Amino acid sequence: MNDATEPAVGIGVIGARSTVATVAVMPAIDRSSNAALVAVSSLGGPVPEPWTHLGAGTYDDVLNHPDVDAIYIPLPNGMHRDWTERAAAAGKHVLCEKPLAPTVDDASAMVAACEAAGVLLAEAWMTPFDPLWQAALAAVAAGEIGTPFDIDSSFTFTIGPDAAANYRWSAEQGGGALLDVGIYCLGPVATLWGSQPDAIDATALWETSGVDARTEATLEWVDGRQARIRCSFVDAEEQRIEIVGTEGAIVVGNDAHTGGGDSFDIIRPDGRVDRTQVAPGNPYLGMVEAFAATVRDEQPWPRPTTDSMELMTLVDHIRQATQ
Repeated sequence: MNDATEPAVGIGVIGARSTVATVAVMPAIDRSSNAALVAVSSLGGPVPEPWTHLGAGTYDDVLNHPDVDAIYIPLPNGMHRDWTERAAAAGKHVLCEKPLAPTVDDASAMVAACEAAGVLLAEAWMTPFDPLWQAALAAVAAGEIGTPFDIDSSFTFTIGPDAAANYRWSAEQGGGALLDVGIYCLGPVATLWGSQPDAIDATALWETSGVDARTEATLEWVDGRQARIRCSFVDAEEQRIEIVGTEGAIVVGNDAHTGGGDSFDIIRPDGRVDRTQVAPGNPYLGMVEAFAATVRDEQPWPRPTTDSMELMTLVDHIRQATQ
């Protein structure tokens, strides 16, 4: 599906057995009109089908591949900084899985390395490319529910006992519920109100491994606005956003954060519910094509690293509030 009028951006993948890579991002690259998978590597086992023929050996072999213009990094969070800095040193653009890093300091170092090398650093948070998410927040911005004053956002699921070796349980690898899915919960808040609340109250369920299995936080602004988030590895699966305004509320359920939904509800003050239909889309494909377009200097990346750093800082403040 690549557009023959412009060279496709050659993308290399390190950590090709990652679930998000194999289920979502690599298929999106294959479907894209302006990007192509040209080299992949996995150190945790063989490169999976249908990409076996693209196996390039080690991660360094992918970085040094002559046809690779950019690197996609779906590695555990604790490895993001090292391989982003290596990619920048090799002159490759970087699409790095969210969050950019486990700490603000690591993320700052990644930003500095890519700026010094003159390459793009893009955080692979695909939700803003989901048509449903865009439509719901656009309805809020257009005044469909009056002035918003309350946001409730949750992303919870269960990692079973059979996944005890999952890196999400490792503090050394930047695990924990807040780091893993906090960006989803905080995304609507940051988009509408920014990343600097006036007060934070937070609690966490801590595991002996040093990571949070659950984090809940309330963010408050001096003018009375309030947002609540819930991130969890130990609760029933839920993805939900509710934004309450002076003239109603917008509710997004059914994979509110990971995309693919086709409707959201507007609840009017009299209790009437209006359902708004949205043509579903693939947010991963939208993200990949936007990334490739930026690499080709066709458009700016829609979410600059300053936005990523502000949200990383908010995550850090929430984490500190749980101590």
